[in-house]
Amino acid sequence: MLEYRIQNATSSDKENTPAIILIHGYGSNADDLFSFAPYLPKNHTIIAIQAPLTLSPNSYAWYPLQMDPSGAITSELEAAWSAVQLIIDNIIELVKIHKLDAADISLLGFSQGAILSWAIAYHHSDNIRRIVALSGMVHESVNTSEAPKFLAYSSHGINDQVIPISQPRNTIVPLSKQYKQISYHEYNDGHTVSQENFNQFIAWLEKTNL
Repeated sequence: MLEYRIQNATSSDKENTPAIILIHGYGSNADDLFSFAPYLPKNHTIIAIQAPLTLSPNSYAWYPLQMDPSGAITSELEAAWSAVQLIIDNIIELVKIHKLDAADISLLGFSQGAILSWAIAYHHSDNIRRIVALSGMVHESVNTSEAPKFLAYSSHGINDQVIPISQPRNTIVPLSKQYKQISYHEYNDGHTVSQENFNQFIAWLEKTNL
């Protein structure tokens, strides 16, 4: 099992509670997104999972990144898809351990965590009902040929220097125009989450609550 932080649901009357799984970005850790936990829906169990690859103290990654001769960031496809499977395997275990509602699991991912969230949602749609994908993109290896069976809130900063705005515009915007299940928003930010963006996705989570 991956290391994780957990905040139990406080206002749910269900035996099996819905859950939001937080997936941090490259070079971060489980505590980063877990700071969102107090503001997320109280009827959800909130679980922040930590990536397995140690980069330095308190700095972890889901899969390695490299820089090619042109300066572009690249990743090993096999390692990235192994991370997808690892996260799904852990979610299945967490559902059992903490008596979560397997039909109401949401992902909230930032950067590398957002890229993984898209891949997980498209390729394991039976396990995921919603995603919040912040400052990410849909990787070209993800099969988006069929209509999404999940709901998605996605956002990006137009001044992002880590994942340029062109990437979500090329990979997410066309999907958001084709499918009403996918919501896309841009903010005057860099590679971060502004208060406005935060308020928007919190409102979206409340709106799409079952």
